[in-house]
Amino acid sequence: MNIDTDADYVLEAYWWDHKLVDNVVKRKKKHTLACITCYKEYEDPSRQLEEILALKDALTVAYHYHPEGDVVVKLTIKDYLVNA
Repeated sequence: MNIDTDADYVLEAYWWDHKLVDNVVKRKKKHTLACITCYKEYEDPSRQLEEILALKDALTVAYHYHPEGDVVVKLTIKDYLVNA
């Protein structure tokens, strides 16, 4: 599955399939459970960030007991021109 993650905020929940290669565990395949992307709202960015953080917490709780084991909930924030 190809998901376009070219956005200001990218919230992902995923887990990895692993395989054993020469007695070393390697990542085999990424399984995306959820992916939410959005662009920055310039009128009220702090409220938007609060909502995204609340959604991150909700995904963490929702996938806490996922049957496949360790689920990663990752939030990426792209902020351009930080030093401008």
